[in-house]
Amino acid sequence: MAECTDSYLQYVIRQVEKAKERCKDPIVLVEQRLDFSKWIPQGFGTGDCVIVSDDVLTVIDFKYGLGVLVESENNPQMMCYALGALELFDSLYDIKRIEMTIFQPRRDNVSTYEISKDELLEWAQSVLSLTAKLAENGEGDFKAGEHCQFCKVKATCRKRAEYNLELAKYDFEMPTNLDNTEIAAILSKADELISWASDVKEYALQQALNGEEFDGFKVVEGRSTRKYTDETAVADAVTQAGFDPYEHKVLGITAMTKLLGKTRFEKLLGGLIEKPKGKPTLVPITDKRKQINKAADAADEFKEEN
Repeated sequence: MAECTDSYLQYVIRQVEKAKERCKDPIVLVEQRLDFSKWIPQGFGTGDCVIVSDDVLTVIDFKYGLGVLVESENNPQMMCYALGALELFDSLYDIKRIEMTIFQPRRDNVSTYEISKDELLEWAQSVLSLTAKLAENGEGDFKAGEHCQFCKVKATCRKRAEYNLELAKYDFEMPTNLDNTEIAAILSKADELISWASDVKEYALQQALNGEEFDGFKVVEGRSTRKYTDETAVADAVTQAGFDPYEHKVLGITAMTKLLGKTRFEKLLGGLIEKPKGKPTLVPITDKRKQINKAADAADEFKEEN
């Protein structure tokens, strides 16, 4: 975590230096409350870092999460934050364009999207305000997708259920009965389908524990593993019996770096560190990682040794 926040800090410092090239007195704000209720009733957020200078407004959002890759292009959250920052500083600085950056170190993702102030305000008036008004009135269309995992009703939302149950048209046939187009359609929704099914199961369990009943299901005690009630007493007893109760192994890279410090770690162990190739994985074409070419060569390269 410290490594991630350090890299974020260095990134912010570089952006501040760039701002100083444009403006002698840029404003740098951390954890700034941003009010965009002008477009969304009671809408506000907290900007991790906002840098205000002549011509350019920079909004940076630090995301520590690993599960979902977040892009900045046309990102509604970032655009709302930019609107909130404009409300505060547009009258003080001659802002013409906005830079919005998602800094997501655990995904090696630094995504920046630039938009003019006029384009942002046009989007706010023609899209954001109208959509927010519909939502406030309980109208508009539900839209399911990856964002559902952050919703309070993700387990019981009918639209999300319909979205995922579209796969039922394939009747879950064996892959040999499906063509590549059908398999691609399933792959595009497989992760969301698994996530949705898990959410429904967890919701049903909690409801069942509260007395609800679901036809064909009951709550039982799950499997468990044995564990020591007192590890210190266990170690003492085994030691007195003449045995060594402890495992002895070299610290992991993260723990070793913390023990030695980064500089000493690189000096002592830099030549003894390698990063093996990752296991091949199938991802959407929008993933930024380089594609492995020549399927046959890739298969040989990653073949496990006998």
